[in-house]
Amino acid sequence: MRAVLVLGAMVLTSCQLFRKKPPAAPPEAVRAEWKYPGEWTGGNKPITRILANVDVQRATLYSGNDIVGWTYFASGIPSFPTPTGDFKILEKIKDKVSNLYGKGFDKNGKLVNSDFKQGRDLLPEGGHFEAAKMTYFMRLTGDGVGMHIGPIPKPGRRASHGCVRLPAKMAPILFEHTAVGTPVTVTGSGPDYPTYLKQSAEKAKANSAKLAASKRKAGEAAAAATAATTLAPDDPNGPKGGVTTPPLGAPPGTPDSPPIEVKAAEPANPAPPGNN
Repeated sequence: MRAVLVLGAMVLTSCQLFRKKPPAAPPEAVRAEWKYPGEWTGGNKPITRILANVDVQRATLYSGNDIVGWTYFASGIPSFPTPTGDFKILEKIKDKVSNLYGKGFDKNGKLVNSDFKQGRDLLPEGGHFEAAKMTYFMRLTGDGVGMHIGPIPKPGRRASHGCVRLPAKMAPILFEHTAVGTPVTVTGSGPDYPTYLKQSAEKAKANSAKLAASKRKAGEAAAAATAATTLAPDDPNGPKGGVTTPPLGAPPGTPDSPPIEVKAAEPANPAPPGNN
């Protein structure tokens, strides 16, 4: 009898091991009452925990066990995903700007790249980089992922390069009511942090190769332009007879100035005429 019971227990355990796990519950659906940009009912209470779901692009704000608000956000697009997992606010900077992303302008101030990235894109000669603003920045990872004000073109859809973009009306509330160390849990479809770091390293390597190719191409173009405007020594349109006409206004004595005529100096006290 005992052997039968043991065998039955083994069979039951085996069945439990090979039984398929039930599918994960689908994310909460977006509801009509979730009016953009969000809601705050916490008064002066601190936010002690943030739960952000990237599948519905919505974060729930807790003070203890009480829900004190929620907000829409825009996390990273599939090619620049926001990492999932458990994080904490590592630092808070109100007026931060990005050291990677922004806009690229040419030497005349014309916008030539609205999605410029340092280390990936090349500015035209004489151009400049204008960093993107990341106001009310709350850092989540050491490599720069954080929460901050940013454009949310289509609420409920991903839009960023990896950060959690917050609406302008909700970001100051989160910034004011959170502290360094506040837990932030990111759930939904996306890579965990170790996978995210591996993907980021691969992208950085590809970006470095792209920048090197852009620099090489720009150098070749500059060399070709110089060659196209340089005359060969035997070109009939070049200088003739080895004589170069100096440019207008060249100061005397410079390589491009005409030779200076030197006259013999006259004696200060000429000798009296001799006797014939």
